[in-house]
Amino acid sequence: MVHADDAEALTEQLAERFRQLQAQHRLTAVELEARTLHSRKNVGWIRTGGRRLPAHHVLQAYDEEFGTGTELADLGQRIRTARTLVRMRTMQARADAGTQTPTRDTDEEVRQTDRRQVIELGALSALALSTHQRMNSAVEDATLDELEADADEIARAYGSAPHAALLPEVGGRWQQVRDILDGPISPQARPRVVTLGGQFSYFLGRLAFNAGDMRSSRRFTRLADMYATETREPVLLMSVATLWSSIAYHTGRYQEAAAALHRVHNVRDPYMDARVAAYEARTFAKLGDHDAARQALDRMERTASTHTPIPGETPVGPAAVAMFRSGVAITLGDRTMATEWAPLAVEGYRRGGGDFTVEESQHADVTMALAHVAGRHRATEPEEAARIAQVVLAARPTHTVITRLRQCAEAFHPGDRELPAVAAFLDGWRALPALPVGTSVQ
Repeated sequence: MVHADDAEALTEQLAERFRQLQAQHRLTAVELEARTLHSRKNVGWIRTGGRRLPAHHVLQAYDEEFGTGTELADLGQRIRTARTLVRMRTMQARADAGTQTPTRDTDEEVRQTDRRQVIELGALSALALSTHQRMNSAVEDATLDELEADADEIARAYGSAPHAALLPEVGGRWQQVRDILDGPISPQARPRVVTLGGQFSYFLGRLAFNAGDMRSSRRFTRLADMYATETREPVLLMSVATLWSSIAYHTGRYQEAAAALHRVHNVRDPYMDARVAAYEARTFAKLGDHDAARQALDRMERTASTHTPIPGETPVGPAAVAMFRSGVAITLGDRTMATEWAPLAVEGYRRGGGDFTVEESQHADVTMALAHVAGRHRATEPEEAARIAQVVLAARPTHTVITRLRQCAEAFHPGDRELPAVAAFLDGWRALPALPVGTSVQ
């Protein structure tokens, strides 16, 4: 049985044991953060034996890392129980101090009722004070300003940074926000914390999507959707909708892709309006509604502008406008439109800018290759198409780019396949890994 007097001794026991394990495994706080994706602040809280105790799942992660079964998590639970007993004893003492002994037997029953009410109110008021103090402490420790700055930096780097390098950065911040949400948060701080939770969940969903891990992508996107629904922040709402649409689109579920975008048809934000319109255009084209696709392309171009990336989807600027116009043109079978816009997209991405992403610049290149093999055979340039596609193939493309490369490979006429450049590209294409389950060749 845990006693109230055990709280301090158990806290020191946990601190001593944790320091021992750290030394034994030669792991610093920074290394533990990288391995468990939990903030290094948790290590400091444990080692110093302070009042702040990491959440149960954090201690479980350290148990797993150190191979200690449930030792640390169990110690943490015993500390929480002991601290609860301390608080209850304090509440009882405060309540007792505020009561008086009944002096008249005839009023005994009433006075006993009054005393119980005083005890209950005293206990609840002490709990309210404790909750208020913990709320204030949580906001101070969370360093929301720093987390928001981290989200901004990730947004700016997302388009060009290797996704393998981004994953631990995004995952670590996501875990930190999750830890904050596990505790009490003041009403003033909650909107900021929930928005951060939505942004980092969105980034993880997008990273999983780019890796072709649709199961994980759906899980993170579903969580981001919950946060977005609570905050109603327009960029987050629209970014989550476009990610849902992309998941459906790239698994061949075009009606679902359109429905995901329709959910935000009444939401407007200059940063996201063009992106939503671009995704509507590609989806309408796949559904065979050519007029709606062209109207959506025009709406995309009207609302596109140059933005510095912020947490959420990448903005649609001049290069992306050309990329989407040429890509949709291929689906529509409009070679004139494709050959007009594809070179503008390639050149636009070479110049860089706020709408640059490695993935979409590769889409522009593959669309240029497709433009070279689209239409009548005598008008095609198969060797140039193969040369462009080969460069993209060598750059470790994402699964969405791979689907376009497959489309390019299938577009070559039988007589083209003997050409050296085409044969080399096709050999590389055949060596590609299998597409994720459910992925559609676009």
